[in-house]
Amino acid sequence: MSPSTLALSQRILARLMPPAQAEALVGDLLEERRLRLQAGSQVSVAGWYWRQLASSVSALLWASVRRGAWLITVVTAVASYVAAVGIQFVLWSALSPMTTSKSVRAVIMLLSFAAALAACGYVAASIRLGAARLLAFLVFATTCAMLAISTPASLWYEGSLLVLGPVATIGGAALSGRLRRVRL
Repeated sequence: MSPSTLALSQRILARLMPPAQAEALVGDLLEERRLRLQAGSQVSVAGWYWRQLASSVSALLWASVRRGAWLITVVTAVASYVAAVGIQFVLWSALSPMTTSKSVRAVIMLLSFAAALAACGYVAASIRLGAARLLAFLVFATTCAMLAISTPASLWYEGSLLVLGPVATIGGAALSGRLRRVRL
């Protein structure tokens, strides 16, 4: 088992458990793996390790659901998304009457969208680290859905929406200073 594969399995466990418990479980698994490597082949030990991981994942997922840790992240992300839509609507309503040009209004819409998402990404990351990433995913998914069901817009506008939304969200989260501890 390569070091990168071993690190991946450790990250999986760390995401599913509270940090103190994850450290203990990973330590126990690594110790048992080391002992088994002394007595068995690399292939059999790798199979044993992945079976242990696979059998643990379902129980860990259920424990995570019961703890409600995911619920705080989801609620924070959804509330941030709703707030971003509200902020964007207010900004667009205030700024769009200043021009009659359709292309300038499109730019105003994009910039107000980015500003609202950056602000809400900042707040979401300040509340819950994973909420900003989930918010970026929600923005991307809803933008894809809206572009699929709405009337076709220009390619530059659609592409800008798809890229600018998640980037603004993650950028706002990075400004919070807490994102340094989380790999994206």
